[in-house]
Amino acid sequence: MCRKAFLVLALAAPMASAFAQSQVSLYGIVDLSVNVERAGSGTGSTKTLQSGTGYGSRVGFKGQEDLGGGLSANFVLESGFAADTGALQQGGLLFGRQAFVGLSTSRWSLTAGRQYSPLWQSVTLSDAFGQTYWGNAQATTLASASPASVAGDGGHGALSRINNSISASATQGAWTERLMLAAGDENTSGSGRLANASLTYSAGPLAVTASLARLRQYAKDLPAGAAPDWQTAYEVGGQYDFGFVKLFGAYYTFNPSESNVTLKATTATRTRAFWIGGQIPVGSGRVITQLTSTRFDRPAGVAQGRATTWGVTYEHALSKRSFLYTSYGQVTNNATSSLSLYGGTTSVAPKSAGDDPKALSVGMRHAF
Repeated sequence: MCRKAFLVLALAAPMASAFAQSQVSLYGIVDLSVNVERAGSGTGSTKTLQSGTGYGSRVGFKGQEDLGGGLSANFVLESGFAADTGALQQGGLLFGRQAFVGLSTSRWSLTAGRQYSPLWQSVTLSDAFGQTYWGNAQATTLASASPASVAGDGGHGALSRINNSISASATQGAWTERLMLAAGDENTSGSGRLANASLTYSAGPLAVTASLARLRQYAKDLPAGAAPDWQTAYEVGGQYDFGFVKLFGAYYTFNPSESNVTLKATTATRTRAFWIGGQIPVGSGRVITQLTSTRFDRPAGVAQGRATTWGVTYEHALSKRSFLYTSYGQVTNNATSSLSLYGGTTSVAPKSAGDDPKALSVGMRHAF
């Protein structure tokens, strides 16, 4: 018995020493809601239990080790899952939300792996919903760069989470600069390569941000053997806290390449979106609302696609970690638009152009 106890202590000692030198923590979010969804007029409603209407359900590990002289090593491994079924999200990737390692000080960081782009951070800063709940700006910004990609592909959400990327940031007073370079991960022709920079000013109640991204077309969007062309996206936005209301707004443009692409009536030759929103404190909770206007330029002879997205959410804090919420959102599409309604990690797609998706949810979120 003593010998077994000694062996256990001998094995545990180096593990305890390792944890004493580095800080590793487990964290996550579980978000579930009862939803009533409708794909458009003339279609019946669907009643479901959904994960991720508000915040995407996740579990993650993050760690930091002090290397001395103000330098630290750090990592994040974060997995997204559907709390209603237990299935992995992001196309079944084990750490589909984030997976990176790097070095940092109080003024700069350098990381490599699968991580959020500077453009994503700028859009999230200027979105009243922060890319969560029904009616956020996700549908017309970060989700539109690779139309043919599906969850799990390198091009899915091509302007949000970036595979094979190196990201650097530096903070000087109220200013933060970010730069990301990504090699792409699809083929030897260089599809999916990305260069993205942003500049953010944040002081007191004011925060303003701008970001520019250049990325090459993804393989699934191209004919076999075609060389990928460069595409451009940029965003300018910000927020201001008046105390009784925090206002948000932004302008976003995505200009895809028309090279190596078969132009159809549904092809968007340019996407432009403008949104304005607000967060209003109400007792132990807050009301969040946002209105987004989107324009899709079409090939010659096809009328411009137009969509208006609106969402409103009431979020009630039970504690610092537990929240109840009710969220409603809708999209009004014209005859040449088929924009989907997005929540955190869930969406409602119209059955055809001109349909207007809607959704109402009542749910709970707990963070740990």
